[in-house]
Order: sequence, then structure tokens, then C-alpha cells
Amino acid sequence: MMRKIDLYCEGDCWDPKVWSATPYELATTLKKLGLLHNTCNVNPIENQNFITQYLSKLPYLYFDKKGVYTLRNSIHPRCYRACEKKALEFYESNPKPDSIITIGHLAIFHKTPYFTLQDLDTNTVLRWRKERKTTYMLDRIPISILEENKKIQQEVYENAAGIFVPSEWIRKSICSYISEPQKVFTTGIGHRYSTVNLTEEILRERFENPVLLFVGKDGIRKGIDAVIEAFQQIKDEFKNMKLRIVTNQESLPKQVKKSINRIPEVEFYSNISPEELSDMYMSSSLFVMPSRFEPFGKVFFEAMAFGLPVIGANHCAMPEFITNNYNGYTPSVNSEEITEKIKQVFKSFETYRKLSKNAISVSEKYRVENVVAEMLSIIDKYSN
Repeated sequence: MMRKIDLYCEGDCWDPKVWSATPYELATTLKKLGLLHNTCNVNPIENQNFITQYLSKLPYLYFDKKGVYTLRNSIHPRCYRACEKKALEFYESNPKPDSIITIGHLAIFHKTPYFTLQDLDTNTVLRWRKERKTTYMLDRIPISILEENKKIQQEVYENAAGIFVPSEWIRKSICSYISEPQKVFTTGIGHRYSTVNLTEEILRERFENPVLLFVGKDGIRKGIDAVIEAFQQIKDEFKNMKLRIVTNQESLPKQVKKSINRIPEVEFYSNISPEELSDMYMSSSLFVMPSRFEPFGKVFFEAMAFGLPVIGANHCAMPEFITNNYNGYTPSVNSEEITEKIKQVFKSFETYRKLSKNAISVSEKYRVENVVAEMLSIIDKYSN
């Protein structure tokens, strides 16, 4: 049965240049399959002039001893209500689909089965905060606001026909507090890249002239400082080794920027196109992103699609898809351990070739076409 599916998200789902292209990839895949009915950008300040955007943020400001902070997206209950209002207005004024997919907990649609794709739930953040662990994402938001957001999120989950999550780590968290845990499904989050055909010549070049690649918008959360320290410890042991960094440079501490600028073997990028990123994956040897807090990390799968072994970290979701000595390694976020794992990758050409081959195998499961196919089979089963 061919279904008509509406897609709701915060932002323009047709923009391929955002850091996370998940909305774009999901929309284009559904359209290619002939299933996409409508799309809705629920961001209440989208397409407004600067003054209107600025004023609209004022209710979401809060103060603490360190300064003033803006609560973005639906974390704040007021933001959620604004997104919900826009979503429901769109829903009521347009022809009804058979099913709805929302990226995030955006609204409750009582008349149509809806499925929410959630990369991170608030309960996981609250647990880390209460255990005095740093998420490097939501650490300055008051616990009271997170508690309110969890209640809203839980209500959206309870009314949903299904909840798609990237990892078992997040699935278990959500299952611990909703009444129907059987409707939480670990599907992953798909990536756009077809796997490449790696010749012996390409593998030899990668092995003999290693280029380490780091791609992460939130540099400190993603472990950029530990990667830089590890690179400084190891670069002289390997002929022609380079480190390539893609991150939001504006958010980096000054000392990290200074460290990067002092190392001539480091290439430093900020805003790059999807085509440039694809070229970087192809011309690199190893992906290194030992994230301190990671619900999933789609870039790991993008890198593996190009045959790059991956180094993540030994917590959160990363051990679910990185198997030590199979497609990469999961050390702790410690420069010495990261250094040792980089050495392991380049221990021998046979080791490198094996890791590369297995990385491609793992990435194939998480291609966007395969992830969407799994979501659609769940939608068909649970929409009736």
C-alpha cells in the first residue's frame, strides 16, 4: 500500500547545507519513493525579519551568574508551544496524510498516526546532569526547564504510534518511563553516501600517507582537544601524517585555536559544502571523533561509507556500532589512549585493509534508503 506521509521538522528540510542533513535526506528519500505528501517547517521565527526574530527570542532568555543565554528550539516549553501551534495550524489547513513523521517531539496529532524520530531524549540529559556529568550541550539550562520539557516529551511519546531512535542507548532510556515501551524502535539515522569501491592503490596511499579526519560542529563535546593532543604525540612517528579538522571555529576556546594554529600539519575548516566534505572523506585515512557525549554520531557512518576505520569513545552509543579491532576502536577520551588506537590502525597494511573493509560493511546497514525502508515497514504495521 502506497502511503501519503507528511514530514514536520524545525527548519527547512530542503536545505542540504545544514550541519545535520537528516531532514533533507529523509525528505528527499520519501519524495523519491513517491510517499512524501507535505513538509512543514514548524520553526516559529523562520522567514521573519531580524527585529521580529530578536524580539521573539526574548521570552526564552534566562539569567545566571555567568550571563544571559538563549534557549533555542523546543527545549523551552514556550518554544515548544510556539512550534506546536504552527504545526497544528498547518495540519488543520491542509489535506490529511495517512501518517506523519516528526523530527523531534513537535506536536500531538490526535487524528493521524504520527511517528517521532528522536536522536536524544531529555531524560538522558537529566540523568547525566543529576549525576554531575557534563553533556557539553545543555548544561546551563536549569533543571526545572528540563523537567518541564521531559513531561511534554513524554506526552508526545505516549500519544505517538511509534518512536524511532538511533541507538539502543536512547531506546532503553525512553522505554524506562513510557507506558508502551514496545513502540520504541532502534532504526539508526540514515546517511546519504553510497559505499565506495576501494582499490588496492587507494588503500596503499591512505596507509602510507595517513590523514586523520575530525568532523564535528561542537568541537569540545566531540573531543577535538583530545584529538589535537593525540596528534601532537604521534605525528613524528608517521611519515607525512596530517590532521584535517572540520568544526565550528567560532565556538572553540581560544587556547584550542592557538594549539591548532601552531601545528603546520593541521588543516582547519569551518563552513564546507557537502561536495567538499565528500572529497575530504575520500582523501582521508582514518576518522577520529572521541565524543564526550554522543546520542549516535551520523558522521561515523558517513566516514565508514568511504572505507575509513573510525575511532570513537567507549561510552554512549558508540560501542554499539564500533567494534574494537573490527571497524575501529573505542578508547576513553584520553589523548594517550587515542594515540595507542591510532597506532593500532596503522600497525600493518593488512590490519588497515581489514578495518576499512569492515567499516564499509557496517555503513551499508545505515544508508538512508535502508533506514527509511525499516521505518516504513514499522509505519505500515502500526498505522492501522
